[in-house]
Amino acid sequence: MNWDTIGREAVQLLSHYIQIDTINPPGNEHRASVFIGRVLKREGIPYSLFESAPGRSNLYARLRGDGSKRPIILLSHSDVVPVDREFWSVDPLSGLIKDGYIWGRGALDMKNVGIIELVVFLALHRSKFPLTRDVILLVTADEEAGGAMGAGWFVRHHPDLIRDAEFLVNESGKGKIEHDALVYSVDITEKTPCWLRLRAAGEPGHGSRPKPNSAVNRLVRALNRLLDYTPPVKVSPPVDLYFKGLAPLQKGERRTKFADIATAVHDQAFLADLNHSSQHAAVLRNTVSITMLRGSPKINIIPQTATAELDCRLLPGESPDRFMADLRRVIDDDGIEIEPVLTFTNTASPFDTDFVNAVRDVVSQYHRRTHVIPNVLAGFTDCHFFRDLGIHCYGFSPFIIPDEDLRGIHGNDERISVENMQRGPKMLFEVIERLQ
Repeated sequence: MNWDTIGREAVQLLSHYIQIDTINPPGNEHRASVFIGRVLKREGIPYSLFESAPGRSNLYARLRGDGSKRPIILLSHSDVVPVDREFWSVDPLSGLIKDGYIWGRGALDMKNVGIIELVVFLALHRSKFPLTRDVILLVTADEEAGGAMGAGWFVRHHPDLIRDAEFLVNESGKGKIEHDALVYSVDITEKTPCWLRLRAAGEPGHGSRPKPNSAVNRLVRALNRLLDYTPPVKVSPPVDLYFKGLAPLQKGERRTKFADIATAVHDQAFLADLNHSSQHAAVLRNTVSITMLRGSPKINIIPQTATAELDCRLLPGESPDRFMADLRRVIDDDGIEIEPVLTFTNTASPFDTDFVNAVRDVVSQYHRRTHVIPNVLAGFTDCHFFRDLGIHCYGFSPFIIPDEDLRGIHGNDERISVENMQRGPKMLFEVIERLQ
């Protein structure tokens, strides 16, 4: 296998992939499906496109093994989030290669992983690798808006094509260098969205005559109560496992505290210290972020209704209905309606599996000191759709990315190093190889 050639191929494919506009909304992910389909067709690999809506499609291809082991799915989504071109130093849809990076929207989330999975899929096919398990390539639409037209649609309409899989590889988990060690996170679960809309009603009128119980005033009072509310700390089993994985990387008292986080969180000074890390704070409790407000269309009109939208994230295993009931008690106003915008439940995948062992074995080849740790993602991905089918899903990206580059995810000047795109295919191939 000529990995230098494959790495260069990955760089060029990513550059072209970024140039395909799949900003969601509206998505237009069929463009991406056609692009990947052309690559597969050139290689003589059959594939299928499944249209979930006009202009929106999902691609499915499968390399057959001997069937002695259950399949593995290589999942990616082809849509990307919008850009504010004013704040970019390059054209965000250029796929420009300069200064050792590939630049553009999707370079980190997640056209990079999509291309790595594609070239590994091609390498398995070209080399006629003796597979014991089928390898499924699945490229879906609409992840950035919740996946209803993508992974959710595919699982609902074509579960027969994937339900036999044992493992699924998706975006997120990655490596970084800390204290001369390579720390590699593998996502085993994630917080789930409980996006809510608060709607307040009140008497409308002219802005020159204030109304104490106007819709806007009621809504503001409700939001003030939410701002004063801190959801309780909850150490779920995946979160406990996450902190235990981090414990060996800590120094002094923190090492002991992380190893027994369920006890440690009762130490208020320690808990306050943990809150300085947005990641640690987010995985210890459900969260509420007020993100959108709507009131009057004109400054001198008191509106009849006012709304706010909340980006709430729940820990694995939490009930959205129970959480909404808690918020109703906090708001304590029957005139405020709480409407769910997007909710679903989620479970966790085990950390003691052949997949994680394969990752541990592979990444140890790339640095003399390595730690593979379980991670609880504060955001969410499409994994939950497949966990509902009993598939073990993991966030694993074969990259070593510094924190300063990660700021490009959903941000400005998104980019990934050429080095990562050249090294990534070999690393993921070696994981697949060890699972055979």
